[in-house]
Amino acid sequence: MADFYPIIKILDDAPELPEQQGTKTKYWFHKNEKRFLFKIGRTNTGENWAEKVACELCSLLGLPHAHYELAVWKEEKGVLTESFVPKHGRLIMGNELLAEVHSTYPDQQRYKAQDHTLGRIYSLLSSEEILLPLNWQSPSENIENAVDVFIGYLLLDVWIANQDRHHENWGIIHDNGIYLAPTYDHAASMGQNERDGKREELLTTKDQGRSISRYVLKARSAIYLSKSEKKPLLTIDVFQEFAKKRPKSANLWLQRLNDISLDQCQNIFNRVPSTEISEITIKFAMKLLELNKERLLRG
Repeated sequence: MADFYPIIKILDDAPELPEQQGTKTKYWFHKNEKRFLFKIGRTNTGENWAEKVACELCSLLGLPHAHYELAVWKEEKGVLTESFVPKHGRLIMGNELLAEVHSTYPDQQRYKAQDHTLGRIYSLLSSEEILLPLNWQSPSENIENAVDVFIGYLLLDVWIANQDRHHENWGIIHDNGIYLAPTYDHAASMGQNERDGKREELLTTKDQGRSISRYVLKARSAIYLSKSEKKPLLTIDVFQEFAKKRPKSANLWLQRLNDISLDQCQNIFNRVPSTEISEITIKFAMKLLELNKERLLRG
């Protein structure tokens, strides 16, 4: 019998303060002097299971990441995460960081921010002031700086087809120093918003143009090659462009991905309660992970 991930029940009166950032309903509350955020998944999506599964895949890769648990509050389903920002620290997101450097940066524009370019992100994260994430041990001497870790985040984006690496979904932490923030907010991944009928069709169709093999090629990041581009880069193009600049760290993350078996991924899905995910959804997400892993390792 599967050892299911728990669904944590949050007390009715626990939430204290709404979180203004982002488009989803979120609440902060305290427990045992720790600060937690509860995020409610959108109706008719798989955002909750996707966030939990992505969290566990981050653990397999060895990436510094926000930890998520499935949760429910007043019959509202969501995920619960302990704040990764120290008590007296502050999270500064990419939009604020880039606006400090570029006076015309559209820091209030959540989507289609063409100024959110690969070159600007690379330049900013290359600063020697930005240290590796707090309380995270580098797995190799090839992970020397924040860019080297961020490349791991970009590999994750390709693997899980995360299309939400916009400028509020990465950042740094100020706390007696400046540290790269762990990776967080991965709910827009693994085709979580598709209907089961479409998943079935993508998996079984004989039409290669409508197959899951073609589907995975379309995942786009929220990062642009230049301000003049109309569309953001594909997730794999962002990773490969960064990989050209830091090949040793890119190869390290590719090796870690290579070492992860399909059985390890299947075991993660097997632990998601059946009330939260369907069998065809698992089959679809597993195939997506398999195909994207193959694409990454082919180079």
